[in-house]
Amino acid sequence: MENPGIYVIPPYQSRPPPPLKAPKKKRHPGQRWPRPTIQPATIFTPQDVTLAPEIHFPVQTVFAPDRPPHPRFVNRFDSREILLVVDGSCINNGRHLSQSEPPSAGCSFMYKNGSASSAAQPAAADPITLPFLSSEDAAKPTGSVAFRLEEQGPTGEFAEHTSNRAKLQAVIAALQFRPWASEGWRRVVILTDLSYIVYGATSWLPRWVARRWRKPSRTRGSRMYANRDLWEEMQRRIDKLRSQGCEVSFWLVPGAGNHHDGTDGNSHIQQAKLAARLAARTMPEFQVERFTRLCGIML
Repeated sequence: MENPGIYVIPPYQSRPPPPLKAPKKKRHPGQRWPRPTIQPATIFTPQDVTLAPEIHFPVQTVFAPDRPPHPRFVNRFDSREILLVVDGSCINNGRHLSQSEPPSAGCSFMYKNGSASSAAQPAAADPITLPFLSSEDAAKPTGSVAFRLEEQGPTGEFAEHTSNRAKLQAVIAALQFRPWASEGWRRVVILTDLSYIVYGATSWLPRWVARRWRKPSRTRGSRMYANRDLWEEMQRRIDKLRSQGCEVSFWLVPGAGNHHDGTDGNSHIQQAKLAARLAARTMPEFQVERFTRLCGIML
């Protein structure tokens, strides 16, 4: 792996990752079993709330002995913070359009402008890298990466595609795409327009784990919280970065068509949505079955 590019690596060759659970301790009579302790991610608070994300985190190259000479979305107020934009899209989500046709989901993330431009805002038609679709794309990647959601989750179990699963996998793929802590970043900010992702990662996850993923008895429908495999995998990525001195924070912004001033929202989210939809529409023969890691080398 000496050449720059995006490499596809199955993350679990032999056995799936262990579930998040409480450490085994001796229980005395009448004492409850200890509950798992989860340290969730944090909410990002912009230093200037009047700035759009693409202005708050413009594309910059930080020239320092301990930093890679590659452009990133860097916080203009703190050169140790980087922005990653994520999104997911699902055609026939929930089988609402057709019960007979299986849903098809795509994931995307951005770590710099697709054209590697230094402009604050990406162009309307920034190039998108589809590493599963084209080896040439993988060898000459842009800053916008998109791929079809895999058929299997990190535990090896098959799961039907949904938009929520696509966005969770987009977060996981972005967090493990590069060794962000080794690049010198002290905070990775995940930009998304989905409250399910932000509140789940920063507030709800410890409660779900403490309840062993069981919903309250009065809840209708499924008795278990969905997407446990992806939530646990994402928390593992967050914990690993934290152990290396890099905090993960989430920034919730209005989605396309939901901006408070009547516009279509910020350009980063629009670009990520475009990439995810493109990946969801790719031909079925390019579907990847196993849960896979995308590894960016010298990018």
